[in-house]
Amino acid sequence: MKRFLSILMLVAMLASLFVFSPAAMATDTPAETEAPAETPAPTEAPAETPAPTEEPKPTETPAPTPTPAPTPEPKVLNKITVQLNRTPVVMMAVSEPAAAVSSKNASLVSLSWYDLLGNRLPGNSAFDYTTYRMEIVAKADDGYIFSPSANAYLNNSATSCSVSADGKYITLTRQYEALVYAPRIIKHPGEETIKEGSFVSYVSTAVYATGLTWEFISPDGETVFDSKDVGKTFPNSRCENDGKEKIIIYNVPLDMNGWKVRAVFSGVEGTVTRSNPVTVKVEADPNHTPAPTTEPEETPEPEESPEPSETPTPTEKPEETPVPSEQPAETAAPAPVPEDHEHLFDAVWTADETRHWHACSCGERSEEAAHSMSWKTLSVENSVATQEGVCTVCGYRETKQVSVNQGRIINKVPMSAVIGGSVGLIAILVIAESVKRAKRK
Repeated sequence: MKRFLSILMLVAMLASLFVFSPAAMATDTPAETEAPAETPAPTEAPAETPAPTEEPKPTETPAPTPTPAPTPEPKVLNKITVQLNRTPVVMMAVSEPAAAVSSKNASLVSLSWYDLLGNRLPGNSAFDYTTYRMEIVAKADDGYIFSPSANAYLNNSATSCSVSADGKYITLTRQYEALVYAPRIIKHPGEETIKEGSFVSYVSTAVYATGLTWEFISPDGETVFDSKDVGKTFPNSRCENDGKEKIIIYNVPLDMNGWKVRAVFSGVEGTVTRSNPVTVKVEADPNHTPAPTTEPEETPEPEESPEPSETPTPTEKPEETPVPSEQPAETAAPAPVPEDHEHLFDAVWTADETRHWHACSCGERSEEAAHSMSWKTLSVENSVATQEGVCTVCGYRETKQVSVNQGRIINKVPMSAVIGGSVGLIAILVIAESVKRAKRK
């Protein structure tokens, strides 16, 4: 009986649990239908979606990997080599010289020129005959620096340099004296054949030239005159010289055939360079007669021949006194003789303070020209530079002082004129003199 009662109680407990369970209560009231209102809770889940935005945090991970780590250990450059394509020359544009870095792991930044007072020369200016300071700045490539004790070489020669505090830049410096070049001819005049009475033009060009004149040379080479004097020898002709490269000769006469014309370029410090002579070739033109008509006008001079009619008076001079008087006239006659003799010019240069030439015993000069001086600065003191010059043709030497401030000559002191003296040259003179005497015999 007791066992039966305990079983009933157990069954009743189980039934009560079933009746009061949430599943059974879900059907009771619609209030519990509001449970779907709790569905917004999942909407709160998107609010948590910013959490994924925290994923950029991994981008912060590069921060611990410092890229500048290699910079503390750059490679050190102990040497730099730079090439300059040309040294400054008087009249050369400052912008013409160029530099290039031939060493690896470095590049050119700038090339600048300064005068001795520290003034930078603009690129459109030209070098004068003085001394200049050049500065070349180079930069080390990324990952490299210059050693504070780095060595610099300019055109394979050691030069002064300084390195910036951070080691990224190096500055090379050197002083250059502007060279003095005689004009250098690029184009010589070319030959042309023309008709009598027409015109002809010749062209010649040169560098380092400050002016241009033209010379006429006779076929035998004995007569030389400037083109501006052409009318004295050829009255109906005239010339136009532009002073740069061209000459035009108008109304060329037949008599000019065989004459030569050459360009004469002048440069700084009295330097002179002559072009190759070109022969004037003139063909006769039978229709051109006006030019010779001017020559007969000089024939009236012989009309003074009546004077010879007075020659009978010499019949009254049977006295032999006039004869000796004529003999001294013959002694004076040798004056024109040197014009007919063959010139023998010395091989050694004769020179004075401004010009040089080859001299003949008769006093005639050959290849006379102004000195072509090449100057070198010996010292600079108190803004005054002392320079020594040597003629590149005859060897004449002189010194002068130039104001660095204004570039003008303060004092000019000739040193010496080198005109020969070696035993070989004396031998040449002796042989030349013997040849000259043999020809006179």
